[in-house]
Amino acid sequence: MTLFRAFFTLSRAAQRQLAFGAILACLAALANFGLLFLSGWLLAGAACAGLAGLAAQQAFNMVLPATGVRFFAMMRILARYGERLVTHDGALRIIGQLRVACYGRIAPQAPAILHAQRGGDLLARFVTDTDTAGQYYTDVLIPFIRACVCGIFFIAITAIFSFHCAITLAVALLLCIVIAGAIKARCATLSDRLSATQSRIQSELADTITAIGESLSLGASFHQQSVIMQCQAELSATKRHLAALENGASSLIAFCATLTALCILFFAVKDFQAHLLTLPEVPMLVLGGLAAFDVMSPLPTAQKTLAQVHRAFDRLEDACFSNTTAKSTSNDKAFSDYSSLQFENICFRYSGQEQDIFHHATLCVKQGERVAITGPSGCGKSSLISMLFGFYPLQSGRILLGGSDVHTRTPEDLAQVISVAGQDFHLFNGTVRDNLLFANPASTEEDMVAALHTVQLTDFLATAPNGLDSFVGDEGLQLSGGQAKRLSIAQALLRKTPWIILDEPTEGLDATTEQHLLEQLIAARPDATLLCMTHRAAVLPFMTRVLRIQDDAFCPSEEKKP
Repeated sequence: MTLFRAFFTLSRAAQRQLAFGAILACLAALANFGLLFLSGWLLAGAACAGLAGLAAQQAFNMVLPATGVRFFAMMRILARYGERLVTHDGALRIIGQLRVACYGRIAPQAPAILHAQRGGDLLARFVTDTDTAGQYYTDVLIPFIRACVCGIFFIAITAIFSFHCAITLAVALLLCIVIAGAIKARCATLSDRLSATQSRIQSELADTITAIGESLSLGASFHQQSVIMQCQAELSATKRHLAALENGASSLIAFCATLTALCILFFAVKDFQAHLLTLPEVPMLVLGGLAAFDVMSPLPTAQKTLAQVHRAFDRLEDACFSNTTAKSTSNDKAFSDYSSLQFENICFRYSGQEQDIFHHATLCVKQGERVAITGPSGCGKSSLISMLFGFYPLQSGRILLGGSDVHTRTPEDLAQVISVAGQDFHLFNGTVRDNLLFANPASTEEDMVAALHTVQLTDFLATAPNGLDSFVGDEGLQLSGGQAKRLSIAQALLRKTPWIILDEPTEGLDATTEQHLLEQLIAARPDATLLCMTHRAAVLPFMTRVLRIQDDAFCPSEEKKP
């Protein structure tokens, strides 16, 4: 799997830390085994010495084994603490790097691929699935490594005292691994169902929260509630099945541990009767056998987590690598020539549509022009922006900026030359200053005030409780539609690029504000090349050329301009 390889690639930077965490996990398990192993001998030895009389009591060396018990106890505490600290720190670092890698893959796909996915599902993949994938090290690799490494040590140590007990322990530990492996297929099926149900719940919740106003006003809230409750019932049932499967395997391992302890006791007593073991060594081997199963009991949980991790990686891989858009390559050289923007013989339609929006259409805009593109809603005005930045692939034709094919460059390269204030702009849940600085982090307060003056937001700035530090709310909820739109235009102005594309810039504005905004915009950037998609006639007198999208092509407009 591609992302499995990516996981190990990301872990290379922390491979020493991860290896150290695995060593600490093994040390903690060995210390626990040594503690019970030696404690069994110490308690039985002390009891035998007490029964043997005063001379035996005085001859019995309590100090050395008691010191060993304390040593193993302290080692277990320190190793377990160190293991938690090191392994979880390493896992969190990997999760962070994995999320960065996933975002780097997901973001360039927008919106050609992402529009077909539900927002809640994509959020679940980015947050929940990366978190699950990060458990691969702590909840899967560590338990299996610890079980294999420590199991060999346990068998070897037991074999020093009793061959029959060692064989019994080896068979029992192998049986535990078989039990854990037996639930693999069923865990995979249930994990797929669990992941799909969780994704559906998160998608439904995200859609419900986004459209809560419409749901309440249309009386659809009860239906949506019933859908979510049904999904929750399915999720609970799947979790119960997974828990029952895991607990069943754990119970079998616990039963196996008890049966193994009895078998070890039987063989140890026989060896004692054959004078191959001393009496204190009998309970020592029994307790050691029980301690050995501490590394086996997490295996069913690890097997369940492994199935969930596989599913998480599959979902992440599907989200990150299902890119069907044209590939763009970053170019270290900035655009040296942006004297014209040409759409040459382009054919374009959205996925799933049979009719072209543009069919062998051609358009050329020269630097310094102010061009208006008009047409009815849905004719393709906004699609020009998506085509220009490579968000959607062309069926044929090419787009050139100064003679350079824009689809050989990344959207970031184009953004150095072209600023866009689109219809689907986004304002972050921060202050006015935050949103303006997001467009250009180098902007001064004077630059921001000047841009707000240009877009006719001076009155808003004067009456806002905290001026530039006033919060705009989630997606500009605290602003009116016209104010939010003008703030997005101010963002485009602050970027100070030679080309500016505006999509319905005066939508929602009254005639006076519209007139003043256009006058100030042209006065502030007389050198800028302006491409304006609009259906409002008041914009046209400010343009040097007006085109209309008609019959899938660009046609000179008969609408009046100066």
